[in-house]
Amino acid sequence: MAQPDLKTVVHPEAAAALRHESIVDPATGRVYELLISQPQAPAPDAGYPVVFLFDGNRTAPAALAWLQSHELADRVLVVGLGYPDTVAFNIPRRFEDLTPSAVAGRAGSGQARAFLDFVEARVKPRIARDYPLDPARTALYGHSLGGLAVLFDLAHHPARFSAYFAASPSLWWDDVRVMPQLQQAVQGDSCARSAPKTVIITVGAKEQPLNTAQTDNPERAAKLARRQMVANAAQANEILARCPAFDVDYRLLAGAGHGAALDRGLFHALARWLGRAATAEPTP
Repeated sequence: MAQPDLKTVVHPEAAAALRHESIVDPATGRVYELLISQPQAPAPDAGYPVVFLFDGNRTAPAALAWLQSHELADRVLVVGLGYPDTVAFNIPRRFEDLTPSAVAGRAGSGQARAFLDFVEARVKPRIARDYPLDPARTALYGHSLGGLAVLFDLAHHPARFSAYFAASPSLWWDDVRVMPQLQQAVQGDSCARSAPKTVIITVGAKEQPLNTAQTDNPERAAKLARRQMVANAAQANEILARCPAFDVDYRLLAGAGHGAALDRGLFHALARWLGRAATAEPTP
């Protein structure tokens, strides 16, 4: 439940259309891989809208495939934040980069703050060097631990992006430590005075079963019940909606489990962000 389902569908044609670049974090020496779409149309006067995506080896092809299917691939830039020699997910490194606090039993966890600083200080300028970007149309997407990192960044640095997309956020991490940080972020006048933000939170309805006894896998169902994926996502929505500057959209994805919520949450967020009707969202 802390990582997406490794059997989720890939998008090979879109993946082949992405340009790959390596980038090193000078603070850690770690190498990352950027997966970048290549719009053929000239940038709009304001620059390209751009979406940055955690787990980019898996999510960037999905985002590009959706944009292609809606004839938007030449007008929106996709930047996947991924890892070398990775087809879909690098589980050890995502536990390091996407968790805001360290927990016992998960060596290297708790490095999200440093990773997010690296994205802001190094990755975004690298992309802006090659592509004109619209500063008013920048989005950050993450699923599972990635969704947790998205909300963590929103709580501490809401000016970094104009839109934050958290799909199935793993808010249970470290005894729900990020939730009070969200509460603190919406208090006071600073939130009301901040620039408008689009915040989209999605979660699969099957990620928190109502009756753990009526299932083929009671042990897994009990684990899902403990993690309170749906309840935590709904609570985060309620908290963030208190900020007048946040345009918050919460969507419970009917029939979706944790793996299916990756693409469905991404497609819903892109549709709403780009002004497409939510009914244009493909079904799994």
